[in-house]
Order: sequence, then structure tokens, then C-alpha cells
Amino acid sequence: MKKAICTILALVMLTVFLVSCTQPPATTQTQPPANTGDRTEPATTAPETTAPAVTTPEDPTEGDPVTLRFMMNSPELTAFYHNMAAAYNEHTGGRVTIEMFIEQSEYQTLLLSRLNAGQTPDMFMSSAFAENHLFRDFTYDLTNQPFMQYIDPALLTSVMVGDAITGYPFVLQSHGYIYNLELFEQAGITQLPQTYDELRAASETLSAAGIQPFASGFAEWWVLPQTVYPTMSDVYGGDYERLFADLSNGVLQFSDLPELDYALDMLDLINEYSGSRPMESTFDDQVSTFANGQVAMIHQGNWAADSIRSANPNIRMGYVLHPRLDGHAVLAVESNLTFRVGNTENVHETLLWLDWLTTSDFGRAWIPEQVGQISPQIGAAMPDCVLAEETARYIASGQTAPWWIFIGPEGIEEPFGRAFQAYVAGTSTRDQLKSELDALFR
Repeated sequence: MKKAICTILALVMLTVFLVSCTQPPATTQTQPPANTGDRTEPATTAPETTAPAVTTPEDPTEGDPVTLRFMMNSPELTAFYHNMAAAYNEHTGGRVTIEMFIEQSEYQTLLLSRLNAGQTPDMFMSSAFAENHLFRDFTYDLTNQPFMQYIDPALLTSVMVGDAITGYPFVLQSHGYIYNLELFEQAGITQLPQTYDELRAASETLSAAGIQPFASGFAEWWVLPQTVYPTMSDVYGGDYERLFADLSNGVLQFSDLPELDYALDMLDLINEYSGSRPMESTFDDQVSTFANGQVAMIHQGNWAADSIRSANPNIRMGYVLHPRLDGHAVLAVESNLTFRVGNTENVHETLLWLDWLTTSDFGRAWIPEQVGQISPQIGAAMPDCVLAEETARYIASGQTAPWWIFIGPEGIEEPFGRAFQAYVAGTSTRDQLKSELDALFR
């Protein structure tokens, strides 16, 4: 992603935030990242289809009964997925039923298996960027769909292949080190750390005050890349396309990057200050220990806010930014989770559902008021959440970094995360990790 794209995203999202401040507040709910797992290229190729604009029927209850089959990740949203499906079923007078298969850890493997078996879901979720190409032959072109005009143009860059819109941006997400203000105050920390040295000093101060600095989340492979790539986002001055080109052409090895050692030092720091069993720390453990005041920081995103507040409604929290080698700390912000319409016999009905999700009162409120994330829709309400507010503030100040790893090779996130997971578990040395990363990007 070029710097110009990042600048456009910041400007447009600031405008969206200012417009949305006039909207009523909403609640928040957890949302983990898309699972991009180890990939095998789909072995089959779906038939090409044209993409005429969908026409919304005057009476959605008219027509034959149909069952739409969706494949979703992010199981923490299960209740809200089902609420949405029930609302659409009611909207169609019971004519359209949505069945959902919801999975996280093995999502990508199962999705590719179904595609290879010719069992394309009517709608499935994936990441954006490189996966636009991976799934293009199996998905329906949304370029001519009138409901896409309501999606923020800056966010469409993540789902574009040339001039074609290959998917529907689901939410805008951010992640960093979520910290407990009360515990920081208790330890006497009045200045948020911005560098590695400052974060180490804060960890030492917290520990001296009898407060565990971190819950690592290292039992979850996806926490590792989410911790690493924002810390490395100053690599190549932000010219990630040139970075991946040089890696692909053999001009550069990933282990040559000085930002990598800085990121590994950060992982070592978290590992050191995450208690006696950092490899047993799951997402649920992070949320519960943080909400209960047992740890001062967790590396997570705005998708964790509702779970935290459900356990502790009065908690005061915010973001500590990712330190970088260049001295400029950043928050990771991107629209990566994507809805993709499958090339199936139910394309028209799936498009009608997506039109309803975009234009109906329920659909426009669903993301900010139930899912609790920042909606990609122009003028949508902002969630009632301090992490969303801080996201908008850091976008406005230019202190953000894109999820640049998704611009790289298809399927890189999970092997990337698993490699770092082996490192923090002590089953791989730093040199062995570097050799593995060189092989991944070769």
C-alpha cells in the first residue's frame, strides 16, 4: 500500500468520524481478526459471471423459499450474526433463511476445502488485499451494484483488483496495546510509553508496584503477527509494494531488516512480563485478566472492547501505541475483514441480502450498534467506545499504520504467526526464526 493510499484513508475516515459524531451512540462487541491460515490454491475454477445491478423488489416476501449458506469467521460475533439472519428472515416474511457455518482456527483450510470440492458458499468472509486475487474466480463482481455507493471510497481500495470491486468491506478495525488507566495511575505512570525503552521502563514500574504488566495472548497464533507488523511498519519507509517485490526477486532477505530485531525485542519484553505461563494466555484469558484488573496491558483491538466492558462496565482504558525503530509510535488501522458473494445459483438472493444490509435501518445500525465496530458506510454512527474515539483521533493525527502484511504473499499471516509463536515458546531460536521467515518470503 502506497503512502498516498494511507493518507487518503486518514482524511476520509476523519470526515466519516466528524459526520458520525452527530449520530446516536452505540454499544460494542468483540471481533477477532480474520483467520488467513495456511493456504493451498483452490484447485477448481468457478464459471465466470457478469455483474448486473441488483434490483430491490417491491415485496421481498414474494418468490420461492430459499436457503442462503454463509461461511463466517470471528465466532465472538455469533450472537449478532444470528440476530442479523433472524432480522432478514423476518424482512422476507420467512421466505429467505440464512444458515451459517462459523469457525476461526481452521477457517481458511475448511473454506479452501469447500471451494476445491465445488461447494462455494453463497457468502463467505476472508481478508482483503492479496486474497482478492486468491478468491476472485469464486466470487461475484460487485462493481455495478448500487448499494456499493454507500461504502466509504477510501475503504474500497482494500477490495479492488484493477477497477473491479471484488468484495464488501465489513468493518474498520484498530489494534494496539490496550491499557488500564487505573493501574497505570496506581503505579505512578503519567506518561504513555512511546518507545521500546519507555515501554520496558513502564513494565518495570508496574511490576515493582505488584502489577503484572501484560497478558500475552501467545496461545493465539494471530496475536503474534498483529503485535509484529505494526512495530515493523516503518520498514522501507512504508513502501510495502517495493519491499515485497525485493523479497520476491531475491534482492533482500526478510532477516536483513533491522526492524525485525526491534520487533523481536518487543516480543521478548512481553514474554518477560506476562507472568509464569505466557504460552497459556488465550484471547479469553487476556480479556478476563485485563477486565478484572489483574494485568495492565493486552495487545488486542477494538473488537475486544465489548467483552472487556461486559466484565467491567466501569473500566477506564485506552491505547498505548506500537513503538517503532524510527521513534514514531503508531496504531494499526485497516479495513481487512471482507464479505465475498459466491458465484452460486443464489447470487441474486445474496445480493438482495447485501443491499438490505447496506440500506435498511437495521443494516445501517447493525455494525455500530450491535457489532460495535466502525462501519464502512458513509455517515454511519460511531460506536460508543473509547477505543473507537481514540482510533479516530490517531487517524486525524496521522499516527496510524496499515495492515501491510496482507499486501504480501497469499496466506502469509498464519505461517508468519506460527513462526513467531515457536520463537516465544522457546522451541525456535532467533536465528532459526529468521531462517524460517526468509523461506516464507522467498
